[in-house]
Amino acid sequence: MNEKTQEAKFKFQNFKIIKSVIELSDNDEKISDSFKLHFTPKGSIVKNNNIFQLHLETSVQDENDVLNIIVIAKADFMFSDSIEPNMLNNMFYVNAPAILFPYIRAYISTLSTLSGIKAITLPTMNLKSLGKKLSQNTKEV
Repeated sequence: MNEKTQEAKFKFQNFKIIKSVIELSDNDEKISDSFKLHFTPKGSIVKNNNIFQLHLETSVQDENDVLNIIVIAKADFMFSDSIEPNMLNNMFYVNAPAILFPYIRAYISTLSTLSGIKAITLPTMNLKSLGKKLSQNTKEV
């Protein structure tokens, strides 16, 4: 059987953690099991190389203000010229954060465990709501 394999038109290339901070307050209060999460997405479209770069800052703070974690990750995605603009926007602003977040989630869990505290396991999340903010914070270079 001779089947043709089509190359993906939108591909996750790689990611890097470019900043990682974990801070614990010095008081005797326990880390809460409830967390406040905040995301700051930014993007860059490098048209001549067909690359979309996503910078996603994730901050986690427990409700007792004992723990503060900040992780900034950068991911590169390749895209094809043949993707329709509407579909490409969906890939940039919806799919890219959804692809990157599990890596950040695993990193935070490992970082917290290796810091001598209980593992912080963030829930799986639908990050579709970041799309508008990411779209506004994306520039073409």
